[in-house]
Amino acid sequence: MSDYTKDIFVRSDLGQIREFLLHGVETYEIENNPYNIRLKQGSDPIYERLRRIYPDEKHMDEANSDLAQALGTYEAVYTEIGMKAGARIIFQLLLSD
Repeated sequence: MSDYTKDIFVRSDLGQIREFLLHGVETYEIENNPYNIRLKQGSDPIYERLRRIYPDEKHMDEANSDLAQALGTYEAVYTEIGMKAGARIIFQLLLSD
């Protein structure tokens, strides 16, 4: 028989909680890279695509600006959602026996 209490702490990984909150399922591929590497790996393909589409600097700067605005909006919204989700979890923990 498996010690299910150990499984609870394995699943309490931040990445697992994030995947569950965003997608409703547990992920089996836990991302262990530092944030700066994950951000670089995630953004390199789109910036490379933009460089191919906009070889001149002026248009590339405009595209980068548009992308930064869109990503900044996503960042702000998901940060706020994350803060609210965290606060609700803490609230429920404080109310439980």
